[in-house]
Amino acid sequence: MDLDPRTEDQLQLLCDARNRAICDILAEADGPLHVTELADQIVAHDVDIVSSATYDEKFDTVSFELHHVRLPKLAEVALVEYDPDANFVSRKSSPGSMVEWQDEKALETLVTNLPGTREGEEGDVGVIEGLDPAFEYARKLADEAEEELFALYATTDLLEDECVRHGERALNRDVRISIGSQNETVRELCREGLPEATVWEPQLDWLNTPTYPRVGRLILIDRRKVMFSVLTEPPSEEGPPEEIALIGNGEENPLVVLVRELLGPRLDHLDYQHDDIRSHLPTYND
Repeated sequence: MDLDPRTEDQLQLLCDARNRAICDILAEADGPLHVTELADQIVAHDVDIVSSATYDEKFDTVSFELHHVRLPKLAEVALVEYDPDANFVSRKSSPGSMVEWQDEKALETLVTNLPGTREGEEGDVGVIEGLDPAFEYARKLADEAEEELFALYATTDLLEDECVRHGERALNRDVRISIGSQNETVRELCREGLPEATVWEPQLDWLNTPTYPRVGRLILIDRRKVMFSVLTEPPSEEGPPEEIALIGNGEENPLVVLVRELLGPRLDHLDYQHDDIRSHLPTYND
């Protein structure tokens, strides 16, 4: 099972810290940036700049690299929009700029295409094997949430009573919670157990694929901690489904960056969650 060529190229480019910094700067900008403005922001964050001569040298190097190497490559895979004649660049905001959520094969294959480690360092992509360890880590994430918790669940097998209780604690800390599922039972359980959370039905085909492996759950905490899992086998009479999860921690962690890019506008909805979220989401369940 292979990723499509563009998705593979996007993943490869986003695993580079400088490319992620470019995307983050453009995402925060009010509009298109001139290459010199982008270069200036990048160099300003480099702590090894100690003199004007060193700054100028670094600035020239970064500007050249942006114009001739990085921006053309990022534009080629639709992560940014770049006009090489005018030297202006902006973040690609159209749905086509994102790795396709609708391609369930790409998401299932993600687990086996990103390098996994178990040390849990901030820059690593960690691997968790087994349903119980995944539950434990999901509860840990909920307890660490400070501002917002975004979650997608494919099945009730991944939503236990203890998860709801940890969600209640997060709500009591004024954490904004948004939970999406195409499974009606999941939505009903969340509405009953977490009445202050936003519960919605995402229009994503990959959440409802009948084949295995299939996407299990995605949890994003404060846009800097993530858990993304697939179910490798269906539940049986002997027990629940088998689950394997990738985890990432840190704003520049490759998996966290990728998930933020994948979610795109859906995360923006959280900024308006309390007052007008109902008018922004495709389907909202009262």
